[in-house]
Amino acid sequence: MPEDKKMLVSLDRIEEGIAVLVTPDGHMWLLPEEYLPGESREGDVLDVILRRNPGETEKLAGRVHDLQQRLLDRARERDENPGQ
Repeated sequence: MPEDKKMLVSLDRIEEGIAVLVTPDGHMWLLPEEYLPGESREGDVLDVILRRNPGETEKLAGRVHDLQQRLLDRARERDENPGQ
């Protein structure tokens, strides 16, 4: 199994339900407050763990493929039946 990637971010502030996280190199990430761990406070350092999710990737690809197919079918239908 591939190794998870972990990094630290600091919780700079929360404004109108949006958490502002700052990475070690100064990039800001905006995240809805409800995704924060319970009892998170400004100044806390948080672990962020990134891992691939092949199952969800496959589901998304399937949904995109289905949507593309429906759009192509509609376009073909319009081309075959102009003016209807």
